[in-house]
Amino acid sequence: MLEAAGAIALPPPYTLFRGAEDDVLAEAARRAPEDGAGTLVLREAPGILAFAVVLEPEAPLETAQMAFLLGMAALTDAMAAHCPPERPIRITWPDEIRYDKARIGGARFAVAPGTGPQDVPDWMVYAVELIADRDHLEEPGRFPGSTSLKEEVFDPAEEIVSTFASYMMLYFDRWAHEGLEAVTNRYLMRIDPPLLRGVRRIEGDRLVEITPSGNRRLPPLMEALGASGWRDAAGPKL
Repeated sequence: MLEAAGAIALPPPYTLFRGAEDDVLAEAARRAPEDGAGTLVLREAPGILAFAVVLEPEAPLETAQMAFLLGMAALTDAMAAHCPPERPIRITWPDEIRYDKARIGGARFAVAPGTGPQDVPDWMVYAVELIADRDHLEEPGRFPGSTSLKEEVFDPAEEIVSTFASYMMLYFDRWAHEGLEAVTNRYLMRIDPPLLRGVRRIEGDRLVEITPSGNRRLPPLMEALGASGWRDAAGPKL
Protein backbone atom coordinates (compact mmCIF):
# COMPACT_ATOMS: atom_id res chain seq x y z
CA MET A 1 0.00 0.00 0.00
CA LEU A 2 1.13 3.55 -0.65
CA GLU A 3 2.58 4.99 2.53
CA ALA A 4 -0.07 6.76 4.60
CA ALA A 5 -0.16 10.48 4.13
CA GLY A 6 1.49 12.57 6.80
CA ALA A 7 1.00 16.28 7.28
CA ILE A 8 -0.29 17.93 4.11
CA ALA A 9 0.63 21.53 3.34
CA LEU A 10 -2.55 23.12 2.03
CA PRO A 11 -2.81 26.82 1.20
CA PRO A 12 -5.79 28.89 2.41
CA PRO A 13 -8.73 28.49 2.04
CA TYR A 14 -8.49 24.69 2.15
CA THR A 15 -9.57 22.78 5.25
CA LEU A 16 -8.51 19.14 5.47
CA PHE A 17 -10.81 16.40 6.74
CA ARG A 18 -9.72 12.78 7.00
CA GLY A 19 -12.49 10.79 5.35
CA ALA A 20 -14.66 8.62 7.58
CA GLU A 21 -16.86 7.24 4.79
CA ASP A 22 -16.08 4.87 1.93
CA ASP A 23 -16.99 7.42 -0.74
CA VAL A 24 -15.19 10.80 -0.58
CA LEU A 25 -17.55 12.29 -3.16
CA ALA A 26 -20.57 11.48 -0.99
CA GLU A 27 -18.84 12.67 2.18
CA ALA A 28 -17.73 15.96 0.62
CA ALA A 29 -21.25 16.51 -0.74
CA ARG A 30 -22.67 15.88 2.72
CA ARG A 31 -20.24 18.37 4.25
CA ALA A 32 -20.62 20.98 1.51
CA PRO A 33 -23.68 22.92 2.78
CA GLU A 34 -22.17 23.48 6.24
CA ASP A 35 -18.38 23.42 5.73
CA GLY A 36 -18.35 25.24 2.40
CA ALA A 37 -15.76 25.99 -0.24
CA GLY A 38 -12.26 24.70 0.27
CA THR A 39 -13.33 21.63 2.22
CA LEU A 40 -10.95 18.85 1.16
CA VAL A 41 -11.82 15.31 2.19
CA LEU A 42 -8.98 12.78 2.03
CA ARG A 43 -9.38 9.02 2.26
CA GLU A 44 -6.64 6.44 2.04
CA ALA A 45 -7.77 2.83 1.98
CA PRO A 46 -5.90 -0.29 0.89
CA GLY A 47 -4.97 0.27 -2.73
CA ILE A 48 -6.77 3.62 -3.12
CA LEU A 49 -5.91 7.30 -2.77
CA ALA A 50 -9.09 9.37 -2.90
CA PHE A 51 -9.79 13.02 -2.20
CA ALA A 52 -12.53 15.53 -2.95
CA VAL A 53 -12.79 19.31 -2.80
CA VAL A 54 -15.91 21.44 -2.33
CA LEU A 55 -16.39 24.40 -4.68
CA GLU A 56 -18.84 27.30 -4.45
CA PRO A 57 -19.10 28.87 -7.92
CA GLU A 58 -20.48 32.30 -8.69
CA ALA A 59 -21.56 31.50 -12.26
CA PRO A 60 -24.51 29.46 -13.58
CA LEU A 61 -23.97 25.73 -13.89
CA GLU A 62 -23.58 25.85 -17.68
CA THR A 63 -20.33 27.79 -17.06
CA ALA A 64 -19.43 26.58 -13.58
CA GLN A 65 -19.27 22.94 -14.72
CA MET A 66 -16.05 23.80 -16.55
CA ALA A 67 -14.46 23.61 -13.10
CA PHE A 68 -14.36 19.85 -13.73
CA LEU A 69 -11.90 20.39 -16.59
CA LEU A 70 -9.93 22.75 -14.38
CA GLY A 71 -9.74 20.03 -11.75
CA MET A 72 -8.51 17.51 -14.30
CA ALA A 73 -5.82 19.93 -15.48
CA ALA A 74 -4.75 20.55 -11.89
CA LEU A 75 -4.71 16.83 -11.08
CA THR A 76 -2.75 15.67 -14.11
CA ASP A 77 -0.25 18.52 -13.79
CA ALA A 78 0.22 17.65 -10.11
CA MET A 79 0.73 13.98 -10.96
CA ALA A 80 3.22 14.91 -13.68
CA ALA A 81 5.23 16.87 -11.10
CA HIS A 82 5.55 13.79 -8.89
CA CYS A 83 6.37 10.92 -11.23
CA PRO A 84 9.21 9.82 -13.51
CA PRO A 85 9.14 12.24 -16.45
CA GLU A 86 9.65 9.85 -19.34
CA ARG A 87 6.10 8.48 -19.50
CA PRO A 88 2.99 10.48 -20.42
CA ILE A 89 -0.05 11.19 -18.29
CA ARG A 90 -3.11 11.32 -20.53
CA ILE A 91 -6.88 11.88 -20.19
CA THR A 92 -9.67 9.90 -21.82
CA TRP A 93 -12.56 12.35 -22.33
CA PRO A 94 -13.61 13.53 -19.92
CA ASP A 95 -12.68 11.82 -16.66
CA GLU A 96 -10.28 8.86 -16.95
CA ILE A 97 -6.55 9.21 -16.26
CA ARG A 98 -3.95 6.96 -17.85
CA TYR A 99 -0.25 6.69 -17.15
CA ASP A 100 1.76 5.34 -20.07
CA LYS A 101 -1.52 4.01 -21.57
CA ALA A 102 -2.52 2.14 -18.39
CA ARG A 103 -5.50 3.21 -16.29
CA ILE A 104 -4.44 4.77 -12.99
CA GLY A 105 -7.70 6.40 -11.93
CA GLY A 106 -10.11 9.16 -12.71
CA ALA A 107 -12.41 11.83 -11.33
CA ARG A 108 -16.09 12.37 -10.55
CA PHE A 109 -18.31 15.39 -10.10
CA ALA A 110 -21.38 16.26 -8.06
CA VAL A 111 -23.64 19.30 -8.10
CA ALA A 112 -26.18 20.42 -5.51
CA PRO A 113 -29.50 18.68 -6.25
CA GLY A 114 -32.07 20.64 -8.22
CA THR A 115 -29.54 22.89 -9.97
CA GLY A 116 -30.55 23.78 -13.52
CA PRO A 117 -28.20 24.97 -16.29
CA GLN A 118 -29.05 28.63 -15.61
CA ASP A 119 -28.86 28.29 -11.81
CA VAL A 120 -25.80 29.13 -9.72
CA PRO A 121 -24.99 25.92 -7.79
CA ASP A 122 -24.98 26.17 -4.01
CA TRP A 123 -21.98 23.85 -4.19
CA MET A 124 -20.12 21.44 -6.45
CA VAL A 125 -17.66 18.65 -5.60
CA TYR A 126 -14.69 17.50 -7.66
CA ALA A 127 -13.50 14.07 -6.48
CA VAL A 128 -10.44 12.02 -7.41
CA GLU A 129 -9.75 8.29 -7.10
CA LEU A 130 -6.30 6.91 -7.93
CA ILE A 131 -4.96 3.36 -7.75
CA ALA A 132 -2.37 3.68 -4.99
CA ASP A 133 -1.11 0.11 -5.22
CA ARG A 134 -2.10 -3.33 -6.45
CA ASP A 135 -0.39 -5.27 -3.64
CA HIS A 136 -3.45 -7.46 -3.09
CA LEU A 137 -3.19 -8.91 -6.60
CA GLU A 138 -1.26 -12.18 -6.72
CA GLU A 139 -0.24 -11.55 -10.32
CA PRO A 140 -0.47 -7.84 -11.23
CA GLY A 141 0.95 -8.68 -14.65
CA ARG A 142 -2.35 -10.33 -15.52
CA PHE A 143 -3.95 -6.88 -15.38
CA PRO A 144 -1.99 -4.91 -17.98
CA GLY A 145 -4.82 -2.40 -18.41
CA SER A 146 -4.07 -0.72 -15.09
CA THR A 147 -1.14 0.42 -12.97
CA SER A 148 -0.59 2.17 -9.64
CA LEU A 149 1.21 5.08 -8.03
CA LYS A 150 3.44 2.67 -6.11
CA GLU A 151 4.45 0.61 -9.14
CA GLU A 152 5.27 3.73 -11.13
CA VAL A 153 7.34 5.24 -8.28
CA PHE A 154 5.25 8.36 -7.74
CA ASP A 155 6.16 10.67 -4.87
CA PRO A 156 4.22 10.29 -1.58
CA ALA A 157 0.48 10.87 -1.57
CA GLU A 158 0.64 14.02 0.56
CA GLU A 159 2.86 15.70 -2.05
CA ILE A 160 0.42 14.91 -4.87
CA VAL A 161 -2.55 16.25 -2.89
CA SER A 162 -0.69 19.41 -1.83
CA THR A 163 0.45 20.18 -5.36
CA PHE A 164 -3.05 19.52 -6.71
CA ALA A 165 -4.50 22.03 -4.24
CA SER A 166 -1.99 24.67 -5.31
CA TYR A 167 -2.67 24.09 -9.00
CA MET A 168 -6.43 24.37 -8.37
CA MET A 169 -5.93 27.83 -6.89
CA LEU A 170 -3.58 28.86 -9.70
CA TYR A 171 -5.95 27.74 -12.45
CA PHE A 172 -8.99 29.39 -10.88
CA ASP A 173 -6.95 32.60 -10.79
CA ARG A 174 -6.03 32.17 -14.46
CA TRP A 175 -9.67 31.53 -15.36
CA ALA A 176 -10.66 34.75 -13.59
CA HIS A 177 -7.94 36.93 -15.13
CA GLU A 178 -7.07 35.30 -18.47
CA GLY A 179 -10.26 33.52 -19.46
CA LEU A 180 -11.40 29.90 -19.58
CA GLU A 181 -9.12 28.95 -22.47
CA ALA A 182 -6.08 29.55 -20.27
CA VAL A 183 -7.30 26.56 -18.25
CA THR A 184 -8.91 24.32 -20.86
CA ASN A 185 -5.76 24.44 -22.98
CA ARG A 186 -3.94 22.66 -20.12
CA TYR A 187 -6.67 20.00 -20.22
CA LEU A 188 -6.72 19.62 -24.01
CA MET A 189 -2.98 19.00 -24.24
CA ARG A 190 -3.45 15.73 -22.33
CA ILE A 191 -6.42 14.26 -24.23
CA ASP A 192 -5.70 10.79 -25.59
CA PRO A 193 -5.09 9.80 -28.29
CA PRO A 194 -3.15 12.78 -29.67
CA LEU A 195 -4.46 14.12 -32.97
CA LEU A 196 -1.96 13.63 -35.76
CA ARG A 197 -3.75 16.17 -37.95
CA GLY A 198 -6.29 18.64 -36.68
CA VAL A 199 -7.12 20.46 -33.46
CA ARG A 200 -9.28 20.01 -30.39
CA ARG A 201 -11.20 22.71 -28.62
CA ILE A 202 -13.95 23.15 -26.07
CA GLU A 203 -17.21 24.51 -27.47
CA GLY A 204 -19.74 25.13 -24.72
CA ASP A 205 -19.72 21.90 -22.73
CA ARG A 206 -18.45 19.66 -25.53
CA LEU A 207 -15.09 18.52 -26.80
CA VAL A 208 -14.86 19.14 -30.56
CA GLU A 209 -12.25 17.59 -32.85
CA ILE A 210 -11.60 19.40 -36.13
CA THR A 211 -9.71 17.27 -38.64
CA PRO A 212 -9.28 17.13 -42.43
CA SER A 213 -11.72 14.21 -42.53
CA GLY A 214 -14.46 16.17 -40.73
CA ASN A 215 -15.54 17.51 -37.38
CA ARG A 216 -16.47 15.35 -34.39
CA ARG A 217 -18.49 16.63 -31.42
CA LEU A 218 -18.29 14.45 -28.32
CA PRO A 219 -21.19 14.16 -25.83
CA PRO A 220 -21.80 17.03 -23.38
CA LEU A 221 -19.63 17.03 -20.28
CA MET A 222 -22.26 16.09 -17.69
CA GLU A 223 -23.54 13.31 -19.94
CA ALA A 224 -20.05 12.00 -20.66
CA LEU A 225 -18.96 11.77 -17.01
CA GLY A 226 -18.65 8.10 -16.09
CA ALA A 227 -19.22 6.89 -19.63
CA SER A 228 -15.56 5.93 -20.10
CA GLY A 229 -16.15 3.12 -17.59
CA TRP A 230 -12.95 3.69 -15.60
CA ARG A 231 -14.50 2.67 -12.27
CA ASP A 232 -16.97 0.25 -10.71
CA ALA A 233 -18.68 0.27 -7.32
CA ALA A 234 -15.38 -0.44 -5.55
CA GLY A 235 -13.39 2.31 -7.27
CA PRO A 236 -11.01 2.41 -10.25
CA LYS A 237 -11.04 -0.81 -12.25
CA LEU A 238 -7.91 -2.92 -12.07
